[in-house]
Amino acid sequence: MSDVRTDSLEIERETIRRAGKLLLAALALAVLLSLVSVLPGIDRLVPGSPVTVIALVGAAVTIVIVALLVSLAPAVATLVRTAVDGPDPIVEDAATSAQLLVVFVAIIVGHRGLAPAVVPLLDDLAWAYDLLFLVLALPPLAVLAVHVYTSLDPVADVLAERVTDAKRDDFEES
Repeated sequence: MSDVRTDSLEIERETIRRAGKLLLAALALAVLLSLVSVLPGIDRLVPGSPVTVIALVGAAVTIVIVALLVSLAPAVATLVRTAVDGPDPIVEDAATSAQLLVVFVAIIVGHRGLAPAVVPLLDDLAWAYDLLFLVLALPPLAVLAVHVYTSLDPVADVLAERVTDAKRDDFEES
């Protein structure tokens, strides 16, 4: 029995380590980008282009951050499964919701970070850029909304049960 628990703790530790490392890498890239943005000449236009050097650097950093977030999403779901205590359907909904939220955030980060490098190149078609990211962001957001809606009753039941059990325990102790 202790071997199973040790294996479970080791898996959890590795998941936490991986998630933490990816999150720290994303934060470090964001800090580095802010430092790069104050370099001399970084706001100049690339010759023959309406795009600045910082926009290109920002786009490259954005792609890396989005990749880190997308690879972090399954680890977040695993962490939620191990950290949340409750009925399996509620825990699974919470894990899926957390994963979808990270994917949604990755899409929004991608939209914001790539815009300065892409939108100036599109001229009159800039609306297509927003439409593309809208189409990418709606499915995870819709599934997230469904998960939140379908879990309202079960979560409310568990909450009511735990509150009344706690009150009952307090009453019996008095």
